[in-house]
Amino acid sequence: STVGAQPSLSLWQINELQVPYPNQDEQKKIGTFFKKIDDNIILQQQKSELLQKQKQGFMQQMFI
Repeated sequence: STVGAQPSLSLWQINELQVPYPNQDEQKKIGTFFKKIDDNIILQQQKSELLQKQKQGFMQQMFI
């Protein structure tokens, strides 16, 4: 037994702990899902940058 954040939890209990995780097919689906989210974020950032540049251009034209 070691003393840590959970004094009543022994190393034996930790070794016996089973952590479930998704099978490989499900892991691939999860990875694909997060990749789509990442790609969407990138596209939205690019769109935002383009709109900011467009706004700057319009503002410059207004005051010329």
